[in-house]
Amino acid sequence: MMKLAQAVQTVIRVLAVLAILEGPAYAQVCPAVGADTTCGVIITVTKTSNSPCPSQGCASVSFTGQGPYDSIEDTLVGFVNNGNLPISSLVLKSSTTAFGFDGDGICGLDPNTNQPFNPAPPACSFGPTGYEGPGVSFSNISPDATTGTVNFSPPIPPGGTAYFSLEESLTQATACSSVINGSVPKPAGGGTTISAVFTPNLGYTLAQAAKICGFVDWNWQQTITNLPLPNVFRARSNPTTPLSAPPPFNDPPAGGGYTYSPAPDNSYPFYLDRSNGELAGQQTSNTLSFSDTPADFCLPGTQSAAVAAKADANCGGKGKRAPAGSYIAFTTHLAGVNADGTATDVGIGFSWKSTFNGTSGGISVTKNSLPVDPGSGTGSITITAFNGNTSYQYPKGLGVMAINGVATNPASSATSTLLGGGQVLVKASGLAYSRVTRTFNGTVNITNVSNGTIAGPFQIVLDSLTGGVTLANASGSFGGWSYITVPSAGSLAPGQSATVNVNFQNPSNVAINFLPVPYSGSFN
Repeated sequence: MMKLAQAVQTVIRVLAVLAILEGPAYAQVCPAVGADTTCGVIITVTKTSNSPCPSQGCASVSFTGQGPYDSIEDTLVGFVNNGNLPISSLVLKSSTTAFGFDGDGICGLDPNTNQPFNPAPPACSFGPTGYEGPGVSFSNISPDATTGTVNFSPPIPPGGTAYFSLEESLTQATACSSVINGSVPKPAGGGTTISAVFTPNLGYTLAQAAKICGFVDWNWQQTITNLPLPNVFRARSNPTTPLSAPPPFNDPPAGGGYTYSPAPDNSYPFYLDRSNGELAGQQTSNTLSFSDTPADFCLPGTQSAAVAAKADANCGGKGKRAPAGSYIAFTTHLAGVNADGTATDVGIGFSWKSTFNGTSGGISVTKNSLPVDPGSGTGSITITAFNGNTSYQYPKGLGVMAINGVATNPASSATSTLLGGGQVLVKASGLAYSRVTRTFNGTVNITNVSNGTIAGPFQIVLDSLTGGVTLANASGSFGGWSYITVPSAGSLAPGQSATVNVNFQNPSNVAINFLPVPYSGSFN
């Protein structure tokens, strides 16, 4: 059955390539070389202008089913220009040493015979490395040989083709999504503690899965999307101002975490601190664990006398609590750790809320590894959404990073960054019903309240959208919730705003509620 599935996948890939290469001009992009009768990988440029690329990128990478032309590891690469301008250069990136040339390029020597490949391209050689095709040269190769520029002279005109070779078996890559999709089971609701475990698929270790996905490690990224006032939570970086959400903020916040912690917590932008052994303590070679037991004694509900007295003293006065029905809401996602220490949220995880109004260790806490104090309060945890699959794509094979020196927007390198309250102010308008479209329509506005320019594109995730309600004009789904891209907002200068329309289908005519969570970057 497995061989049949693999055969079907190969047929699908070949058909996709044939569709790309239809027409006489594309009949033979690559000559036969060694064990290959045609290209193993085909790069197709679909757009060549200085305007932003569409969400699917300006170029695609397809696989023909051909293996390494040397029967070991190297790849014959074809190039097709389906754009509207001549192409003079491509910047390519791989998680393998694709530019680590070692002498067995298409115009080099077959390592099995120590002779030129049979068959070989006509008129070899085309360049000093032996990996070049006609009119092809390489430059700007990174020290780790994973990134380089492919130059075409003369430039490849619209409708034209080229070919060359690269190191490593790029056609046999394992997609990041196949390693992490379904790797985090949905947590159980109820109780006062939530926990989850990430276990990479296919038997990979955490380290192997991280490398396949372009990361150096794994962590969790948690945000607080709803935190009512009054509460006793303060950030170490601003201990005099109570925290609240929306807008959302990272849990724990930047600048050392919360003031209730006896020592600074330098987890940001992650949930588990990498610097003090906390992250390592939640890892085995094959698993990464998560657990949290939040407690907020300023939430409404029945409490023990001792906790009620603490709440009376700290929540604004005797009997003062957050409004009836209040809760703390969270999103917890698996995140990749990039080489520079930044986070890439891959969207796999869950949204949840807690109404527990007791204490843990005698205090109110959000990030918490201690058990709750028995009988201190009431309330529990509810899972509000779960997403098991990622929209993040990383090709162990090949990705196109720039065309003619202009950066692309490839699906293979998508990243996004949560924009917190210190960066943007988010306001959602009221909704008006349209009898024409039968939708409830409104807007979401974001304003840059920071001192610096924030780069786009900007996405608004509608976290905790009321069940049964759908966002009719959604751009996609991220972390289990619909999101919409803010149009015509490449960046926001300080004080600058941008607005996006939201249109909801609401067949049950229920009250529409959601938490708008802003991100910069792309999810696709």
